[in-house]
Amino acid sequence: MKKFIAFALAVLMIFAIPSVSVFAISTNDAVVNIDFSKGIPDGMEVTGAELVNDDSKGQVMSFPGSAKNKKNGSVSKATIPMESLATTDFSAGISWTVWVKGTPETHGMQPIFTIDLTRIGYLTLLADLVVTANSDGNETKWGIERVWSDPPQPLEDEESAIGTDWNYFTVVIKNDGVYLYKNAKLFDSNPWSAGSFGNDGMTEIMMEEMVYATGVTLGAYNCDWWRFGDFKGFISSAALYNKALSADEIKELFVASGGIYEEPPTEAPTPEPTPAAPETTENNANATAANETTGTAATNDNNNNSSSEGESKVMSLQTILIIAGAVIIVAAVIIIIVVMGKKKKK
Repeated sequence: MKKFIAFALAVLMIFAIPSVSVFAISTNDAVVNIDFSKGIPDGMEVTGAELVNDDSKGQVMSFPGSAKNKKNGSVSKATIPMESLATTDFSAGISWTVWVKGTPETHGMQPIFTIDLTRIGYLTLLADLVVTANSDGNETKWGIERVWSDPPQPLEDEESAIGTDWNYFTVVIKNDGVYLYKNAKLFDSNPWSAGSFGNDGMTEIMMEEMVYATGVTLGAYNCDWWRFGDFKGFISSAALYNKALSADEIKELFVASGGIYEEPPTEAPTPEPTPAAPETTENNANATAANETTGTAATNDNNNNSSSEGESKVMSLQTILIIAGAVIIVAAVIIIIVVMGKKKKK
């Protein structure tokens, strides 16, 4: 009896599984998850920034930025120091996501999301959507392999690419390169900036350099000599993952965090023009015959389509009836067995 009931439940589970949504990833899988909806996260050190209410995102962090050609470090930032990052395995890749909104005063050289490295090193995304790195603070005595990928000859007034609306950016670093997504759609261009070593082998080195990671900073670089100012704008949330996120995972995280994904439009192929034939009696007669044939074929196609749609609906209905019947039969058998069992006991 118990075995039969277990079998019946297993059958019902098989029918129910396809209707259950399975989420492959969430922010719970992040190494660092920053969300300002419940206030300032534990352990975060805030300098010059403040929480404000946004109409669409609720509570977010506002960064006033700082003047260009500043000295003595950042004046506007939010940092989470994390010693555990140095012992986290990043061999499967590095990915981070950030909801960000700029202002008319936001310029391209302002840092948004930064992974702090030993001394004054960094791995960061700028407001012009370029990913830059400097892993040793221009000094070699720390025993860190030199990685330098700063933007060459940056312009102070370079235009921001993040926009003045909320956008979701994802940076993915893996063995074969660096990838940037905006609202879960891949950018065609490589965001990894040129530098002293170019792009050859840089991504593998950066994953190895994560043993020197000391935390995450929003709105500023971890260096004292950056002269292009801190970030001026708003950040809603950010997360760091120790894997190379797939396109499907990025889309899933984007939608789960409130984004509306729009499928890219598909362009229909442009038909080649058919050369016009000279108007003759014979051509007119042929055209009439062709139109009649085409009309007949179109009618047949329409009938076939209607028939196919009807068959599809019938098959769908049959499937529902079969499933419903199976459930009813299983339930009826269980009830009969239970009743018979009670009669035997009597």
